[in-house]
Amino acid sequence: MMKAHKAPIALALMMVCCLSHGAYAAQCQQGNAATDYPGWQYIENNAARTADSYAASHNPKATYIFATSEVVYQKGLGYVVVLTNKGRSGDISTATLTTNFDFCGDPGRLDDNREDLFTVTGGSFNGQHF
Repeated sequence: MMKAHKAPIALALMMVCCLSHGAYAAQCQQGNAATDYPGWQYIENNAARTADSYAASHNPKATYIFATSEVVYQKGLGYVVVLTNKGRSGDISTATLTTNFDFCGDPGRLDDNREDLFTVTGGSFNGQHF
């Protein structure tokens, strides 16, 4: 998994600054986060599909299917997934998603086809929020 650039991450994190506390806001013990397990890539793909679905109704120019992701822990909010997709034309799409599942554990127990694993809290296309 590649790391996204810091500027889009900062922008994406600003999009979640005013959210209420998440249901799963506790930080995971070392080695127990969903990203530490082999099945994470399936859940990560679910995040990209969720962001694509959100973009389809908010800004269809934004796409996330080839996005890089970074998971950031925010105290009081929980784990946030930040997606960044750089298109071939130079366009940049970002999305911020909160998790709707307990992030501390093996994601292999989750159905990666579920549509409710993540909530998109914001997106942008070339710096324009939607």
